[in-house]
Amino acid sequence: MPHALVDGCRIWYQLTGSGPHLVQIGGAISAHEGYAGITEVMAEHFTVLDYDHRGYGLSDRPEQRYSMEVWSDDLAGLLDAVGIERLHVHGASMGGFVAARFAADHPERVDRLVISGAIARCDRMARSHFQGWKDIARAYGVDSDELARHLTTHAFSRRHLDAVDYEQVVKDVRDVTVRNVTTEVFCAACDAMSEADVTDLLPRIAAPTLVLVGSEDVLTPLDTGPAGSGMRAMAELIPRARFEVIEGCGHGNMFEAPDASNAAILDFLLGDLS
Repeated sequence: MPHALVDGCRIWYQLTGSGPHLVQIGGAISAHEGYAGITEVMAEHFTVLDYDHRGYGLSDRPEQRYSMEVWSDDLAGLLDAVGIERLHVHGASMGGFVAARFAADHPERVDRLVISGAIARCDRMARSHFQGWKDIARAYGVDSDELARHLTTHAFSRRHLDAVDYEQVVKDVRDVTVRNVTTEVFCAACDAMSEADVTDLLPRIAAPTLVLVGSEDVLTPLDTGPAGSGMRAMAELIPRARFEVIEGCGHGNMFEAPDASNAAILDFLLGDLS
């Protein structure tokens, strides 16, 4: 398995497909596995770079402070190590926070940007969600059904959960969480998302950007309370943004609506922006 040494940490990565480069930035639960439903499709058009954040999955998991800045810097270091100067960037969930930070800090490296299921600043409701994740993780562990059930209710829409084998979904969420993150790093990621505020950075993003969200996303919604900044506001603050809503879909759009997600992303990345 290939690894790159980035600031003293071994970062796992994988290149799939051919064509222009596209990096996919993982979330707080599933790391690179969060893109399992779309990597194969994207690899028909792009050289896809999947990787695991520092602290996640197949990468090293050092004991340290974790933040969006740390993960953004790691991505820049990984691209240097692999020899990629410029590419398309897709960040989903926590990866969307990282993607926004990276695109603002390194505008010269981003061709087109996709942000799926991330907000610019948490309101009280979002901070409460993440505090609840931490409380349950510390009480029961990331390997618990208690945490998996809680995460599942935030990841998917009501309609989706009523239509699938719910217990299997809970098992899948538990298993992917255990594989990819420890309780301590998971809690650190919750803090990083709660504390993140990229609203002032968004006007600096030069790349054409797709802001993609499910209409039933309760975790990173279209609109937050007044203390936050949701996905609609992100699209308004990014100079060259396109805002697209997947109707009837929750936060986990790439699992819940892979066909619609793939279509929206490919149309944006391959389409004429004039």
